[in-house]
Parts: sequence; C-alpha cells; structure tokens
Amino acid sequence: MSTLTLTNVSYTYRGAKKPAVSNVNCSFEPGRLYAIIGPSGSGKSTLLSMMAGLDLPTEGTIAFDGQSIADMDLDRYRRECIAMIFQMFHLFPLLTVLENVCYPMELCGVKPADAKPHAERLLKSVGITKSR
Repeated sequence: MSTLTLTNVSYTYRGAKKPAVSNVNCSFEPGRLYAIIGPSGSGKSTLLSMMAGLDLPTEGTIAFDGQSIADMDLDRYRRECIAMIFQMFHLFPLLTVLENVCYPMELCGVKPADAKPHAERLLKSVGITKSR
C-alpha cells in the first residue's frame, strides 16, 4: 500500500524570518479522504506543494513508500506517484472532460484505446458519468 509520510517537515521561504510550515508529522494512505484546513497564510499551499514534489522541505523528510522524495526522480514522482489539482486547474478548453483526463495518460505512453476506458472509470469514481 502506497503511503506518503511527512516527518518533522518544515519550510522557510528564502529571506523569511519564520517558517511557513513548522514541524509537520502525518501519513496519508490511499483510499482515505483527508482535509488540510487553516486560515489564509497558514501554510496549506506550501505543504501541498512539498507533498507534490514541487518544493522540498528545508527541514524534515517526505517519504513515498518509505523512500525520501528528495532522493527520487521528482519528474517521475509527479508523473507516476502523485497528483494535484490546483485551484486554477487550466483544463484544455477545446477538449472534453474525458479528453482532458486521457491526454496525460497518452503522454505517458498509454494507447488511446486503453486510456479511454481507464479515464471513464476514473471519472465515474468521482461522480462524472457524462463528459461534455
């Protein structure tokens, strides 16, 4: 079972006097729903950016399946192990929902004939049964 574990994770922006994230310890398992909540400026986006491998902690460790993401090929980690939907998600406006889901799979070498049924299952799992 894939697990994402944060151990004593902190992040301080260059030139900042105080950390944006300080000493976070938690684990995330597949199939469970988690919420990261807090007021504006509390470090939620910074924490998610580190978990997605867009930034690395200035202190502590983020591990996926027991391996520090700092020691991984981060492009591969982001492509194959983790996903993040941004607030401004910028879908391709001329593609359908289904085509937007298929596109990254095809970039990774999945044949269109295999990508489509997989994308349909994924969309159905989040309650989208008709793609426009």
